[in-house]
Amino acid sequence: MSRPNDERRAIRLLLERLAADFADHERDWSLRIDPKVLRGYRRELDDSGAMLASASAAPAQLDRCRSIASEAMVAARLLAGGCEVEHEVETPNGRHVDFRATRAGASLCVHVKRAPQPTLRDAEVSVPAAWRTIETVERGLVVAFSLSRNLRGRALHEALDAAFDFVEQASVGDELVIRDGEDAPRARLRAIAPAPGGRVELVADLSSSFDDHVPRFQATLRKAFSQFMPRAENLIAVCGSSGGVEAFATALLGSHIERWDRRPRAGELVAYGRASDGFWSGQLRNQSRLAVYWPLAAGSGPLLFLRESPGRQGVPRSVELARAIFA
Repeated sequence: MSRPNDERRAIRLLLERLAADFADHERDWSLRIDPKVLRGYRRELDDSGAMLASASAAPAQLDRCRSIASEAMVAARLLAGGCEVEHEVETPNGRHVDFRATRAGASLCVHVKRAPQPTLRDAEVSVPAAWRTIETVERGLVVAFSLSRNLRGRALHEALDAAFDFVEQASVGDELVIRDGEDAPRARLRAIAPAPGGRVELVADLSSSFDDHVPRFQATLRKAFSQFMPRAENLIAVCGSSGGVEAFATALLGSHIERWDRRPRAGELVAYGRASDGFWSGQLRNQSRLAVYWPLAAGSGPLLFLRESPGRQGVPRSVELARAIFA
């Protein structure tokens, strides 16, 4: 099955799951959200499912289905968590909050955004078994790998020798390009992040997609920030493919860097941190401290990011609510 058809099927299954949830809980949820809003979601979910069942659905229609699934997924989570939910709440400057959720006196303004299109998809690229031997090196490093042409025999052995030398001493950001006798690139390895497991982790190199998507995610975050409700706890929820998680985290927190001003963790030689190019870097946008990335797939769960607030005593009830719902 082709990749577009895989994605279409995944969104269709998600819409079916959401439609069933809204139908099963209609009586209960209608007590906590305007019944008209609830009926509207049920109608849009049914219509979107029917649209995706048609082979003639256009890309713009698929895009619309993603947006509907994103909002419905977050709404269902809030309602299932026992929140009273208001929809499309106007801010003092005329913008709108997608949902204002309240439970036990705590309130949370939630802004739902779909990941920038075209979505960053999971890699179809498989790493050849011979190159997987690099993962035996005991260094906590994620290395992005791309192969433009298969190597065999002596050329493969020489390339692997160079790759082992590289991963044994590389720092985050370093790159090795392996070339043939005509100086044409044949393989590339990039040290992109620390790995928690203590060994090298080899991943497919999606650098062109990744580098394109980080600024797009930051634009999405800025748009949500412009819609914040003043003097309230705001949470940004971005929904997209599972392949977009790392690009989203980089957009939010900043690029991975080595920190020579910090003591490494036990068993590690280098301390890692984030550069100052993230949406949350430094004192930028300190009104924002809650964000979620949620893959658009049935059975997936949200990944909650909480920004540390130095000097703040205790945990606000709104943050506890966000953890209870999205963590």
